[in-house]
Amino acid sequence: MASSLAGAAALGWGNRIHAQEPGPDRWILLADTHIPGDRDRAEGKPPIKPVEKFAAMRTGVLALDYTPAGLLIAGDCVFLHGEHDDYVTLKEELQPLVDRNIPLHMSMGNHDNRERFWGVFPEHQKRSAGAVEGKHAYILDAPRATWFVLDSNRETDFTPGEFGAAQLEWLANELDQRPGKPALLMAHHYPEGENGLLDFPAFWNVIQPRKQVKAYFYGHSHVWSQQQREGIHFVNLPGLAWLFSEAGVPRAWVEAAVHNDRAELGVQVMNGVSLPEGGKYTLPWRT
Repeated sequence: MASSLAGAAALGWGNRIHAQEPGPDRWILLADTHIPGDRDRAEGKPPIKPVEKFAAMRTGVLALDYTPAGLLIAGDCVFLHGEHDDYVTLKEELQPLVDRNIPLHMSMGNHDNRERFWGVFPEHQKRSAGAVEGKHAYILDAPRATWFVLDSNRETDFTPGEFGAAQLEWLANELDQRPGKPALLMAHHYPEGENGLLDFPAFWNVIQPRKQVKAYFYGHSHVWSQQQREGIHFVNLPGLAWLFSEAGVPRAWVEAAVHNDRAELGVQVMNGVSLPEGGKYTLPWRT
C-alpha cells in the first residue's frame, strides 16, 4: 500500500477551507478495547487496566462540545475469550454513553464471541438479523456516508480473520444498491499478512471496482496508521487497551468528521506520544 499523500494531514480539521458547506457527521472510532469481566484485571508490559483506559476515553468523549452521531468499535471489544462476564462489564462501561444518547456499534474481532455478545446485547443482534447468517454484519445509513459494520471473526481465539463468501456477496449486493453514496467499511482484521484477512483478494475484488467505497477502518494490530491503495483509505485504528510496543505507539481514540467529499480524523492520544500535525489527518474521497 502506498502511503497517503504528504501534507494531507495539514488540511483544515474543522472548516477553515470549506466554510460554506453543511456541518459533517461526527463519529468516535475505537479498536481493541479488550474489556475484561474483572475491572481490576491488568495486562501488557507495563501492565495496564483496560477498564481504566476505557473510562478515560469515555470522559473525553462526554466532554466534547457536540454529541457524536455514533461510537464504533472495530472488534476485540472484550478480553481474550469473549466471555459472558466480559460483555456484562462492557455494557456497564458503555452505559454513560447510552445515557448521553450516543448510538453504539461493535464489530467482532478474534477475541469476541458473537453468540455471547448477542446474549448481553440482544438489541444489537436485531440489527444483523436477516443480513448474513452467523455473522454480525449490518448497514448504518448516515447523511453523508453509508457505514458497513462487517464481521471478520472466523471463530473465537482464531487469530486470522475471514469475511466468507456469503458476507462478501451480501456486501457487493448492498453496495450496488447504493452506487452514489460514499461507503465506509469497518471490521476488525487488517487487510493482509499472516494474521490478517484470509480472503483479502476476494474482499478487494468487491471493493476496488465500486468507486463508492472510500475507506476501510480496522484494528487488530494495536497501532495507528493510515494508507491508501488505489484511492481507498485503509485506516488502522489505534488500540485503546494494552500495546504490543510502547515505543512511539499511541494509545488513542479517534474523532472522525465525515463530509461529502472527505473525512477528517483527529487522533486523541492518551499516552503522550507525539503524532505529525498534532494527529490531524484529512482523507479525500476518490472519484
